Amino acid sequence: MRRHVPLMTSIVFAAATVAQAQAPAPKPIPAPKTTSHSDSSTTKSASSDQDFAKKVAAGGMAEVELAKLAQQKAGSEDVKSLAARLEMDHMKANDELKALASKKGWDLPTAPTPQQTAKKESLEKLSGSAFDKQYVDLMVSNHRTNISAFERQASKGTDADLKEWASSTLPTLKTHLEMATKAQKALGASSSSKYSDKSKSAPTNPTK
Repeated sequence: MRRHVPLMTSIVFAAATVAQAQAPAPKPIPAPKTTSHSDSSTTKSASSDQDFAKKVAAGGMAEVELAKLAQQKAGSEDVKSLAARLEMDHMKANDELKALASKKGWDLPTAPTPQQTAKKESLEKLSGSAFDKQYVDLMVSNHRTNISAFERQASKGTDADLKEWASSTLPTLKTHLEMATKAQKALGASSSSKYSDKSKSAPTNPTK
């Protein structure tokens, strides 16, 4: 029996070796997926460009609608002249933005926002000097906000075409703000002069 021990040991070892060779190799653990910081920043910037375009598109349509309304309801010829200039320039800017967005495959809104529509409906209830003041005040406020947004887009925007468009549109917006501010001061001066005239004509209390 002792003569068979080495033979049995060899058989067992050979069987173990074959079994080990036939066993499937362990699958490598896949590395976790990571998003690079640069990819995330690029996506965020692209989204910011489109958000800017969408806000400007809605605002531009609102400006045109308000300008048409002002040409109908304003009592001051200066305000009507301002509104005509705003309508012309914003229609041009709207068309340029639509063409740019179409080339990029961006979807733009087709109407002003509900908040912008509500402001128009509020103005529709006014007339004469009350309308003039409310409209001009709104134009001053809107253009100050727009200029800040356009300046930010022109300097920090990612899309080169949109960045260039924002930069080229800025001078027009600044001209609009100058015109609106001038009209605002004229309306204020007119109201002050009327008040002063009434004050002069009013009787004073006699001195005791």
